[in-house]
Amino acid sequence: VGERQEEGKLVLIGESGVGKSNLLSRFTKNEFLHDSRTTIGVEFSTRTVQLDNFTIKAQIWDTAGLERYRAITSAYYRGAVGALLVYDISKHLTYESAERWLKELYDHADPHMVVMLVGNKKDLESLRTVPTEEAKDFAGELNCFLMC
Repeated sequence: VGERQEEGKLVLIGESGVGKSNLLSRFTKNEFLHDSRTTIGVEFSTRTVQLDNFTIKAQIWDTAGLERYRAITSAYYRGAVGALLVYDISKHLTYESAERWLKELYDHADPHMVVMLVGNKKDLESLRTVPTEEAKDFAGELNCFLMC
């Protein structure tokens, strides 16, 4: 039985400081940087995942969340098969901007791509300002998957 191999591009999007770079670092290198710096432009990493007889090589692009880099980063959305739209569960403003991020994504990429809304920084659960039920409803309205 032959093994199938696929390659796909994923983009991490969301406001600055929500933890996109640490998600990338944790997933691709199993590292967590306590003193992470703001991403300038874009950075990317790859990880190959084995599922039964199926190999997936993911190219994961970490985009800057700061407004001044938007014109640069939006160019990297093209060709993506999926996106993680990340917000900080302890900072409601980062969650409120999700619709704007989604619109920008769909303006520059395939509007039928798979998008997952990700509530990040679970270690700050005691400071949560975005209720899980609210995020579930919102993800449903946006037709996104949810992880929080």
